[in-house]
Amino acid sequence: MASKADFDWLESRPEWIKNVYRLKVEVEYRRTSGTSFQHLFDRVMRSIHGDDYSSTATYGNQGDLGCDGILRSRRVHFAVYAPNPYFKVSEARRKMRADFSRTLECWEIGRQVKQWTFVINYPGVHPSLLSDAQELEDSHPGLKVTVWSRYDLTQQLLAYARMDLLHSEFGTVEEKARRLVPLTFVPEDTALPSDEATLTYKRFRARITCDRDEFKHLTEQWLSRLGDNPLRWLLVHNQFLIGAMAAATMADAYNIADPPMERLQYALPINGSAWGDEFETAWGTAAAMILQEDYPREFQKVGDDPERILKVCMMQEALTLGAIRVHSSITGEWENEILEDVWSYVTDIKIHDE
Repeated sequence: MASKADFDWLESRPEWIKNVYRLKVEVEYRRTSGTSFQHLFDRVMRSIHGDDYSSTATYGNQGDLGCDGILRSRRVHFAVYAPNPYFKVSEARRKMRADFSRTLECWEIGRQVKQWTFVINYPGVHPSLLSDAQELEDSHPGLKVTVWSRYDLTQQLLAYARMDLLHSEFGTVEEKARRLVPLTFVPEDTALPSDEATLTYKRFRARITCDRDEFKHLTEQWLSRLGDNPLRWLLVHNQFLIGAMAAATMADAYNIADPPMERLQYALPINGSAWGDEFETAWGTAAAMILQEDYPREFQKVGDDPERILKVCMMQEALTLGAIRVHSSITGEWENEILEDVWSYVTDIKIHDE
């Protein structure tokens, strides 16, 4: 039987390689739901366990017998929950109990199933789910019941994935990725105003495609609403700028911790006289949310002055377009394709009531 020393493990690789795989799965988490998330979960598990892990499929009116995957040697059964579009704790609790009941109906506890794990496409596990898991475990001796979030899944990948299996599921890492800075993401419970986000996307789209009439019409709407609630627009524009930064980082276009200021300034859709302290605040606010303590530049916080909020808001809106233009000029990608990547980051933020 092969020992751990017989294989090359992600755990022993440099941090920059771990960071790439962490980023790869994080991006995919945010772009998958339902069956597509289950397939992603299968890939992660195969990267760790190889042939010992088996995915399952539904069959006729029998369904999947309450099981979305099995770790055979340990007799662990997995039930996966990844709703679209919103994750709600109350729905997750109902789904967890329903899947567990189906497992009890179809499998012999102890002999066929020793552990039952509920996997959710969400950054962390709500305490109520942990409480439910403990209650189910206490009422069924001989069965361990656990809940995994995306965090738990990623930590297992980083600690236990085999490089040969990882390459087959998620590809290899190019040497240029060594220059990528460690990334984190905005928490998904941020309630992004959808109307403002949609209008902002349409404005960018009209500007990039040179649709003058549409851009003028949308800009009139934007300006008429901007002063009503500047904080809502600041949240939206900040997230678009984060999306532009993430797209640039993934494409290795430039370092967001040390941006090409002159090129950004030249690419901005505003004249030079408007360039001032708001740049550092606008760029720094977004970059610091991605890099957190790894962002090295000092910048003045936005504060609560309505006039300054508006200035920073408008600067972030301009910087997003500038960042897309610089990205395009460096990589050769079309600006409208980059915008779609940016939009995918913006809309990956889940909006829910719980």
